[in-house]
Amino acid sequence: MLIGFIKYNRSLSVVVLPIAMIALWLYGFFHPVVPLTEHSAPLYKLIITGIEGFPFLITLISFILIFCEALLINYIIQKNEIINTTSFLPALVYMVLMSLQPEMFSLHPIVIANLFMLFALHTLMQSYKKETSYSQAFDTGLFISLGAMFYIPSIVFILLLWIGLILLRPFVWREWVISFIGFFLPWIFIVFYYFWNDKLDTLEYDALYYTIVTPQKSFNAINFSYEEYAQIGILLIALFFSSGRLLSDLSKGTVRTRSNLFLMIYFFLLAFISIFLAPDYSISYLSFLSVPFTIFFSSFLLFIKKQWMAELLFLLLIISVFLNQFIN
Repeated sequence: MLIGFIKYNRSLSVVVLPIAMIALWLYGFFHPVVPLTEHSAPLYKLIITGIEGFPFLITLISFILIFCEALLINYIIQKNEIINTTSFLPALVYMVLMSLQPEMFSLHPIVIANLFMLFALHTLMQSYKKETSYSQAFDTGLFISLGAMFYIPSIVFILLLWIGLILLRPFVWREWVISFIGFFLPWIFIVFYYFWNDKLDTLEYDALYYTIVTPQKSFNAINFSYEEYAQIGILLIALFFSSGRLLSDLSKGTVRTRSNLFLMIYFFLLAFISIFLAPDYSISYLSFLSVPFTIFFSSFLLFIKKQWMAELLFLLLIISVFLNQFIN
């Protein structure tokens, strides 16, 4: 089956991964959609406005970004010793998770923000046991800030930077100050640009009011389809089994592995909190959980003794992708 093939055929996986993702994205390529940019983050609005006349190109860019992110998360896992594996299974898991919602096909802001969050995560993890990490502190703050310019709720991950400095490093006050500088520097330029063009009120409305206190957001307005409820159910089952494996990894792993796993737990919690800062309560914003969920779920799939259970759960997840595309 697919899980077993990816686990034990690393060289062939390089060919299988793009084919698998193309299969998952056929619907998106045949039904390209231009995303809405009203009340969106400044850099996201700038990019989409420039290519909104080419919906197929928008889907293609989203496809390439997610594929690159899948390979990047695979690299991060191996480079930082998060999971003891050399397979491309985490990359495949990420591809499936980021394909669960058709909104991702049209270059959703989370697709772009996730790229910067992965850069930030890797940079932060590379500061482990270094004597000084001024550049890592600055770069991590900068990546998080750039991510927030494409998807405003990403701003909560500044807390992840400071949590990471506590988990991975001894206290060095200069690193904390430098992380502030890295985070605020891009926003200084953006605020100045909007002020210079007499549009500061637009930035304030889009970045603060519409994102955090918009009157359109209401739990009573949540209305998921049966396919989406099924998808959430499968994800909750996967999370339940992955949690058991996570506890095992936390008890048996090296100090570096445990520190990075705790960092991913905080990543998961902050990503969940960011959902409440999203412009509306939509299932598509659950995709921000894909990065930590990929790590937790991949560890479960890689080391579970009952292989049939892993294959069945992953197959159900893939089926839910197609059901959500063609029935919802």
